[in-house]
Amino acid sequence: MRDDRNKWPVTVESERPNLVRDTVSMRQVSLARQTVISGNFEDCLTLSGLETAVGGGTDFASGDTYALRQRRDRIVMINAPDIADGWHSEHNVAVSDMTSAYSVIEMTGARVEQLVATGTEFNGDHASASVSRLWHGFGILLYRYGDVDVFRMHVRSALADAVWNMLERQIDSLASVWADQGDIGEMAKDMDGAKLTCKEVS
Repeated sequence: MRDDRNKWPVTVESERPNLVRDTVSMRQVSLARQTVISGNFEDCLTLSGLETAVGGGTDFASGDTYALRQRRDRIVMINAPDIADGWHSEHNVAVSDMTSAYSVIEMTGARVEQLVATGTEFNGDHASASVSRLWHGFGILLYRYGDVDVFRMHVRSALADAVWNMLERQIDSLASVWADQGDIGEMAKDMDGAKLTCKEVS
């Protein structure tokens, strides 16, 4: 495997404020460490010390430390203990510190899945073996974190601004749709609560 351990510059923390709009909130998440382990999947897990890696769809990540299944022969460890970079012959896997390679955006709200669906096919009821996706042409890692309405999206750090701006544009484009859905919801409530008087036919 190619040695990319010194390829990534130190991440510069963004001063971008959190965004809250139309019941969707977005924020950047700072992770202490992101480590890629490549090789046989079971060997990757053995070195990671974890029993499983989170996939897409129905899977949820939780806690401070977890693993993501990026593809069939690669996992991404989140906030894992420091593992030496390079080839680990005892496990037949390669390790790369990718902390600076990915920025992480966390999105929260009941409409986040609709936001995600503007750029990729996603069905939260269908399991997926991998968290890797293309979203509006951007290569991302996408998964639920802790709750059904919370998603985390890992993007290449150099593309973080472009992805954030695309998310904002998609929220703007969905605003009228969401407003109509809100109106329909209020109408349904009114109809459910309405008391109609009926005149008996004599």
